Amino acid sequence: MSDPMERRYLYVPPEEYAEVKASGASWDDNSKSWYVAKDRAPMTFSRWLGDEAGDAEFGITSDDARVASVRVACSQCHETIEVICICCYSGTDSDSGEPLTEFTLSNIWAMDGALSRQLERWRSFKKGVGAGPGEDYFANHCPHCDAMQEDYLLHAEPGDVFFGIAHTELRTVEFTPLVGRIQLSGDYSFEV
Repeated sequence: MSDPMERRYLYVPPEEYAEVKASGASWDDNSKSWYVAKDRAPMTFSRWLGDEAGDAEFGITSDDARVASVRVACSQCHETIEVICICCYSGTDSDSGEPLTEFTLSNIWAMDGALSRQLERWRSFKKGVGAGPGEDYFANHCPHCDAMQEDYLLHAEPGDVFFGIAHTELRTVEFTPLVGRIQLSGDYSFEV
């Protein structure tokens, strides 16, 4: 088994498993993901690499992430909507190399193609402009009125929907596992 740090994880839809295997990818049973050695020619696997093929730099990497989703009232029109956040059980701060455990992400300003494709299910989570100048990041939007649901209203304080989500008993949080390695840039907090 190769060292996980020497691997490139792939985002492969189930209907393409046979094709990626025939191309020479290997299966990692722990992360339930396909991977290739980092020194393999990326062009062969480019459609499954996302933005990683372009050697984009991201601040956070995780092989154990989930989407947490909750239903709340829109901050603008008060209709009931679904909001999401990325919740990681482990990861790495790429700038410092420090390992991270049990954290949520907010104010996400960049993500790799594999993560972006996995988030297509949540069409209301899209790029928007925050309250401050030049603050554009991926955020939840109301499907009824298109109002951006500011991350500071969802993550920052005790009682906010994604503050301490692992300890909540008052609302139902649905967790959807993300496939393979994700890479993104944003803020993280440890109130999971």
